[in-house]
Amino acid sequence: MLVWRRFIHTAIPRYSAKSAIASTSSSSPLSILRKKTGYSLSHCRAALQQFNDNLEQAETWLHQRAQAEGWSRATKLQSRAASQGLIGIITNNDSAVMVEINCETDFVAKNEKFQQLVSQVANSLLANQTEKTKDKIIFDKDTLGTLPSVDDRSKTLADITALCVGTVGENVILRRGILFNSKDNQLLASYCHGQVNSTSSDACRMGKYGALVKYSQTDSIANDSQDGQLSSSNILTRSYPLRTICEDNMKKSVELSTYLDSEDEANQLHEYLNGYVYALPSRESAHDLLLKSISAQIEQQQLKNVHVLPMDIRVQTPDPICIYYPGLSLTNQAPKVDQAITREPIVIIEIITPTTERLILHEKSMNYQRIPSLKQIIYVWPNLKMAHVDFRDEQSSKWTRKYFSIQDKIPLPESLGNGELALGDIFNNMVS
Repeated sequence: MLVWRRFIHTAIPRYSAKSAIASTSSSSPLSILRKKTGYSLSHCRAALQQFNDNLEQAETWLHQRAQAEGWSRATKLQSRAASQGLIGIITNNDSAVMVEINCETDFVAKNEKFQQLVSQVANSLLANQTEKTKDKIIFDKDTLGTLPSVDDRSKTLADITALCVGTVGENVILRRGILFNSKDNQLLASYCHGQVNSTSSDACRMGKYGALVKYSQTDSIANDSQDGQLSSSNILTRSYPLRTICEDNMKKSVELSTYLDSEDEANQLHEYLNGYVYALPSRESAHDLLLKSISAQIEQQQLKNVHVLPMDIRVQTPDPICIYYPGLSLTNQAPKVDQAITREPIVIIEIITPTTERLILHEKSMNYQRIPSLKQIIYVWPNLKMAHVDFRDEQSSKWTRKYFSIQDKIPLPESLGNGELALGDIFNNMVS
């Protein structure tokens, strides 16, 4: 017991002594220089000894030495294969850039210093562009290396890359880059697959694969409406290529009667937007299962004069005429035999997926709200297990939005018998 007590007694002052030493050294020049530069303790100690603890001179000397060692190491490692790395993408309102930076191993691709290099190269391309009139500018390896760095214009991107080589200890290559400039009536979009960092849309996104797309809208959107209400002269058409426009419909509009006749015999579904016809992609099986679950829940409530119209029955808006395939639509009018279109839906239900989100929440939603009989638009998000609903006020006809979680129940309009949709039951009862 005496030995144990002595052990406890002597260990406490030792621990306290170490803590005291750590606390006093935390603000020492060596600690400050180490935290600020990230270089090794031995290099930081040598720099402080050489410049008598002058932090500014020691930091400058460390950067110069690291640059020299980086170039030396880069020269030695330049013959080694670099098959790993990251794609960096930055997009803004009128420009977008994508760069590819390679390294030897996936381990270094996850390194913070390497990711800082990718971001710095991408931002440097945006900062150094001088020909904004060009639609597309391609940068090869040699051209990238000569560009000045956005953080320090006295250094080129080749210098910054050599510094990174000295830090990570692997061969690093500026593989290539591309820059897009958009003009009037053009839009830019980007996608980063396998993203490794969480950033805002204005920062550099990094991943294994990337894509940039520049596209033009086929029709302009009249935006002279008042008080948020669309007049009959407003034509809302698809200004982004979410779905393929029919080849025969590129140069001239199609009559409504022609569309209706051809759609009855078509193998693929199409939607009609004021003279233009767009093809619909195939639906996912989960999409159909969710709609079946919603339809079954409504039918189980046995509401009077409530009829569930399947997706095959399209919804037509007032002039300018748009014809859409909804998820489901609810009405108090019994469907007729071989009915293909309804003009008086009371509720429209849409399923939101990543590929349809922009289309439904913008174009389709705005056009749906022009239908006088419509009281609600229900948007169901399967991935988030939630929904939001647009309600029309009976007196002012203005639309308001409310959000519902999986524990909530969505009330249906009084004209549909005050029914409700229990989101939890809908998601739990998805059966084939």
